[in-house]
Formats: sequence, C-alpha cells, structure tokens
Amino acid sequence: MKVITTIIKYQIWLLLSIFSGMGCMRIELGKPTKATGFFAIFNGLDESIIIWIGGFIGLISFIPFVLIDLCYIKRKIETKLNQNIVRIFTVIILSAIVTLIHYVLEFMLNWI
Repeated sequence: MKVITTIIKYQIWLLLSIFSGMGCMRIELGKPTKATGFFAIFNGLDESIIIWIGGFIGLISFIPFVLIDLCYIKRKIETKLNQNIVRIFTVIILSAIVTLIHYVLEFMLNWI
C-alpha cells in the first residue's frame, strides 16, 4: 500500500512539473499574436507549442526532481509542510532552469 501511495504522489508531482514547464514556456513566448486572413489557420500554433515543448520541459525537469526528493528532501527535512514547500520551489526552479537552457540552445546558439 505504501508503494501505491508513493507512485500516486509522484504522479501528482509529475503533473505539477508539466504544468510548471508549460507556465515557463508561456512566459518565454509572451502574449500570442492573432493573425487575420489566410494566416489565421496558424493562430493555434502558440498553444500547441506551449503544450508540447512545455510538457517536455516538465518531463525533463521531473527527473532531477525525483533525485533531489529522494536524496535530500526526504532525508534532511523533517516536517511534511516544509517538505512540500521545498518540493514546490524545487519544481519551479528546475523548470525555469530547463527552460533557460532551452532558450539559450534555441535562440542564442541556434543548436535546436
């Protein structure tokens, strides 16, 4: 039973990590522009980019989150409230770092 609750908790943290990645991509892309005429068919492109790339950023940032959670947060921090606060900040910081790396590789170095 303990294994099942641990898996469910990590699935919830995975969803939060994916949403955090989508939020970071929304900040990176800015406000979407709406085209008119023939190019109006591309209006949904911003949302699909946020879903796909933000989802991948969330998945990539979840891997070090699990390692940090297992190696540091569970062992060093004793109260559950403080553990959850540190976990939330860890998810946000890791998503921001992965988004920053994506931004540098795509726009500044043209590697992606």
